[in-house]
Order: sequence, then structure tokens, then C-alpha cells
Amino acid sequence: MPVAALSAGLGALMVTGSEAAQRIVELGARTGESATVAMILPVVAWVFIAIALYVSAVVASNTCATVIAGQTRSLALQRVLGATGAQLRRQITSAGLVSGAVGSLIGVVAGTVVANVALAIAAAASVLPPLGWFLPPASGPIAVLVAVITTIAFRIGSRDVLSIPPLRALDAAVEPVPGATRTTTRNAVAAVFFLAGAAGIGVAFVLGATTVNALLLAVASGALSFTGVVIASPVLLPAVLRLVASASAQSIIASMAARNSLRAPKRTARATVGLVIAVTLMSTFSVGFATYATMLQRQAAGDPVYYRGIQAQFDQLAVMFAGLVGAAGVIAAAGVVAVTALTIAQRSRELGLLRVVGATAQQIRSLVLVETAMTIAIAVVLGVVLGTAYGWAGAYTLLGATNGAVLVGPTVPAWLIVVVLTGAVCTGLAAALGPAAQAVRGTPVTALRE
Repeated sequence: MPVAALSAGLGALMVTGSEAAQRIVELGARTGESATVAMILPVVAWVFIAIALYVSAVVASNTCATVIAGQTRSLALQRVLGATGAQLRRQITSAGLVSGAVGSLIGVVAGTVVANVALAIAAAASVLPPLGWFLPPASGPIAVLVAVITTIAFRIGSRDVLSIPPLRALDAAVEPVPGATRTTTRNAVAAVFFLAGAAGIGVAFVLGATTVNALLLAVASGALSFTGVVIASPVLLPAVLRLVASASAQSIIASMAARNSLRAPKRTARATVGLVIAVTLMSTFSVGFATYATMLQRQAAGDPVYYRGIQAQFDQLAVMFAGLVGAAGVIAAAGVVAVTALTIAQRSRELGLLRVVGATAQQIRSLVLVETAMTIAIAVVLGVVLGTAYGWAGAYTLLGATNGAVLVGPTVPAWLIVVVLTGAVCTGLAAALGPAAQAVRGTPVTALRE
């Protein structure tokens, strides 16, 4: 339920922000009369809605899969005692439906209220003009989609767990063995998605010089390519971690951390993908808006009469989008903390066994922190690279058809790297320190029984 609420809350924030951005532009003396701006506004609104729906779907399904993976032994015990797979799947699906419906409703209401309160505070501080109260119609579909995604995620997750024989599941870890991943099919599907998305972004670049509708193609293609990255993550991440393990062979803790992550690629992928989403989202908005500002400044310098009065609206939009990016980053980070904490908690038996064979409490804490640091490093690099590409494509396809537009390189704000690194480190510490302390609390035998 908390994850569904976070996902729906993120969606509500995004669509409320898109409506506020439209209102700001419409209130401008110059922009409000522009036919080009009138054509751009609906496209931008749909972009926000699409991003909100996509991020909400990925965050919800990712966390639900983690929750279900942690119930492997409990479900196996129920099957040994006589429960059928169909009965358990209905039970899990019903729980997912209730959690998704209630959580998405809470999230949409909370997200809408928070967004409107923030806009009212900004207006009172004269940072933004008075914009009134927003009740975006798109919030309803977002709530429904998050509830449906949560239900489907529980349904699919239960199928994966219940496919394990009961007696084997009782003695198994919460994750399937690495060989269970069909890497060939996964690689093929991921490659098709990523290459098709990359080609779509290329086409959007070409069309961006003639129509703002190319932005919709760029967003759809970006989502498709990112889906390819998500699908391939259980295969790509082990490849990177093998390099880390080879490079850190002299360090016992670092080598063990890399090899532990390799033993459960799906678990590692779920813990990493959430942070990749957060970093990619922040990078996309930041780079996109910075590139947008560079292009707009050049256009205004070339035709100051046509672009008179634009800077005031741009500054107001910059404030509002900065708030949206920050809120999206906080919500996505909260999802990452939840997934990572669940993952570490589910490994209490594994960590207890390490203590039985002689590992100290400090070594266990160091092991968990190093594992988390590795996933953070991968997520930050991948997220910034993807976000830079997506933000650049979004800025050009939005402004490419406007008067005097020229293609410029992506503008990466220096503060983005600082904020992303700081946020990623804080997120990782918040996610790992508590569960790591819990894992070494008590005796090793107690940990083995959990």
C-alpha cells in the first residue's frame, strides 16, 4: 500500500505541475497570445502524464516483486499444508487489488493537496503568480492505473514464486538461482526495445525541426528504450559486477559484496532500477530545462522583439519545475529505500550464516554498505547518461520548430552532479544502515531461524 501511494502521489504531482505550467504560460502577455505556445502546451501536458504513468508503473511493479519474493518460504509452507497454487494466487491477487486501490487513492489525494499547497506558498512569497486550485482530470486515470499495475504485479510475482516445488522452496533462498533467468530471450527482447527506442529518438530529432508533436514521439521512444534497460538489468548488472569483483580481488569485503550481488541478479536489479529511475528522472528534467534555457537565450538574442517578455515566464517555470524535480526525486528515493530495506531484511538467514562461520558484526555492516555503494555507483552513472540523452532530445523536439531554433549540445548543470551524488549517497545510507544494524542484532543462531 505505501508503494502504491508513493507511485500515485508522484503521478498527481506531475500532472498538477503540468497544469500549473500551462496556467503560467497562459498568463504571460506575450506567450498567452502565441499560436506556437498554444500548440506546445497540450503536448507538454501529455508528456507529463506519460512520464507520471510510466514511472508509477515501474516503481509499483518493482516493489511488489520484491515483496512477493520475500514470501517464498511462507507460501511454500502453505502449499505443503494443502493449499493449492490457484488458491494462493487468488489470495495474493486480492491483497494486491486492495493495497493498490487504497494506496493509489491516498496517494492521488495527498499528491494533489501537497502540489496545491506548494503552489499557494510560492504565490504568497511572490515567487509564482496566483494560480488558483488545481484538480487535474488525469489524476483519476493515474489512480486506476497504479491500482491495476499493483494487482498485476502481485499476480505475476505469485506465479514466479509458486512455480518452485514446495519442498524445494522451503529450503530455498527468497530468490531463484541465477540459472533460472532465460538470458537469451531476455537479451533479445531488451535489445529490440532499446534499439527501437533509440531509433525513435533519432526520428524525433529530425521531425523536431518541423513540428512540436515530435516531443510525443521522443517521450514514447525514451520510455521504450528505458524499458529495454529495465528488462536487461538482471543480465547487464552481473556483467558490470563481474568487472568490479575482478578489480577488487585484493579486498575481501568488496569481492564478497560483488559476488553476493551476482548470486541473485534479479534481486540486485530491483534494488538498482529504482535508483536508476530516480536519477534518470532528475537528470532528464534538469538537462532538458538547462538545454531549453540555452536554446531560448540564443533565439532571444537573434530576435529580441519576437521573444520579448519570455524571460519572466521562463524564470517562473524554472522555479516550478525545480520543485517538481525535487519532489519526484524524494518520492522515487523513498521507493528505493523501501525496496533496499526489504531486500536486506529478507537476507537475515544469509547474513546470519556469515556470522556463524566467523564474520564479525562490523564486517557484516561493511559488506551491506559496500554492496549498496556498488549499486549506487552503477545507478548514478547509468541514470545521468540516460537522463542527459532524454533531456537533450526533449528540449530540441520541443523548441526545434519555433522561430530561430538551432540545435545545441546538451547542457548539464554542475549542480545536478552534486545533487545526484549527495541524494544517492543519502538514499543508500538510509536504505542500508537500519537493516544492516538489524541483521547483526542478536545471536547468529537467532538470525538463522528468521
